[in-house]
Parts: sequence; C-alpha cells; structure tokens
Amino acid sequence: MSEEQTANSASTKLLSDTDLRALFESNQYDQIDFGCSNGGSLAYGQKDLGGSSGIGLDISCSKVEQTRNAGYDAALADVTQLKAQPNSARFVTMMDFLEHLPSVDLAGSCIEAACEAATDFVFIRQPWFDSDGYLFENGLKLYWSDWAGHPNAMTSLELYRMISRVNSARRWRIYSRTPVTDSSDTCVHPYDAPPNQHDYDADLHGPKPTIEFSQPVYRQIGAIILMKDDPELLSDLEAKTKWTDLIYDSSGDMRFNEKAVEQPAKKKRKLTSLFGG
Repeated sequence: MSEEQTANSASTKLLSDTDLRALFESNQYDQIDFGCSNGGSLAYGQKDLGGSSGIGLDISCSKVEQTRNAGYDAALADVTQLKAQPNSARFVTMMDFLEHLPSVDLAGSCIEAACEAATDFVFIRQPWFDSDGYLFENGLKLYWSDWAGHPNAMTSLELYRMISRVNSARRWRIYSRTPVTDSSDTCVHPYDAPPNQHDYDADLHGPKPTIEFSQPVYRQIGAIILMKDDPELLSDLEAKTKWTDLIYDSSGDMRFNEKAVEQPAKKKRKLTSLFGG
C-alpha cells in the first residue's frame, strides 16, 4: 500500500481513546486542536501561541484530509466522547468549535477534556452571542447567530459556568475582541434576513435600522485557561492574541493592557457598570 493510500485509509478510521493515547505517546505534539477543520487553528497555534508540532482532531473525514493537505497532522476522532488523556500536549486549542456542539453541557465536557490533556494552557475562541437579545429588540442580529451550524450559542456567563467546573485550572480569563459599535457593521443583519449568511449585502438582506449601540457588542469571545501558575505565560499569550477587552479574571486581578478593568461581581452596581445597562 502506498503512503497516500495508507493516509487515506487512516483518515476513515475513528480512533478510540486507546488509539489516541498511543498516538500522543508516540509523537512529541505540543498542541492538540479540537475540531481542526482545514488546519487554520493549528497554523494559529504555531504562529501566535508558540507551538511547534500540533495535531488536529475532527469527526469529519473531509476536514481531516483538508488539514493534512495543509501540511499538518490530523486524526479522525470524536472529541465530544474523549476520555481522560492527561498531559498529552503543552496546550489545547478550541477555535470556532464549541458553538457547533449541540449543547452547553457537551461544550463543558470538551473544556474539561482539554484541560485534562494540556499541561500549560487551553485557548478558546468563538463568535460573540451575548448581544442576541439586545439586537433582536432593535430589529437586528449578528449573522452567525442565525446559522443552523451554531446550535450552541454560548454566552460569557455560560462560558464562565463551564470553566468554573474545572478544578485543575490554576487561573483563567474571559475576553472579548473586535467591538461592533453600530448597525452599519457588515456582521449586523436585519433580524428577518435569511439564515446561514455572511457579510451584509443590502440587495440580499434588505434594509436595516441605523443604530449606534448602547450596549457592548463584539465579534468574538474567548478564554485563556492556565493549567499552571505562570503569570509571564499569561502576559505573553495576551500580547500575542490581541484581545480587545477583559470580561472576567478568576483571580480578581482585572489589570489588562496596563489598565484596571472592573470585575463582574455579585453586586448589581458592578454588573451594570461593566455591561452598560
């Protein structure tokens, strides 16, 4: 069997937990990417997160092949069923992955599995869903909030709840990225525009209200979860990943980009100050 045939045959075999353990032990991977798609997150891990050798896991044969064709290692695996794979890599990435899962609880299980597998940190990034209600009240929506492929529209509170369940996390932060200040942004559609769309096109999506937003709206939300006590690692990751704002810090230290940011707390006054309404 040729090398190409061997690779194609391997891509059609769903790896068991035992297979994955053997794979991780036989290779010096420092990054594992959940839901590797076409390999973009592995490229990001090497370019921006300090990775050198990564492997992607995806349940789609075609996505595994795309990742391999991009020059990265990938394996066919169902990460939603992943059992404990402790200390398998230096870090785990979940980028534009969790929103595709059918439930928040399943996302939480994946976060727990990622934290078990990582020795240093876990990096999460996904679309922003916190503003869906506010925008709908104003006749608007973010186009990715109306995708059939995004059943898990996880908010910052739900992300907080899921990460809070991970007892092994040493410190973690939730961030937002790329503010959307008004309805002219191309990611904003009228609420009755067709689903499963991309950037706004008036000819395709119809007119939309002109509104300057009175509440925070962003394009992305994410988290950095440290699996060891290393403030320098956190500072280094924040410098590389270019988050716009800090939403929450598990240690209560809300200094970010040399500025103090108010921490959400039980007091309603602080929540109102943070979220502006």
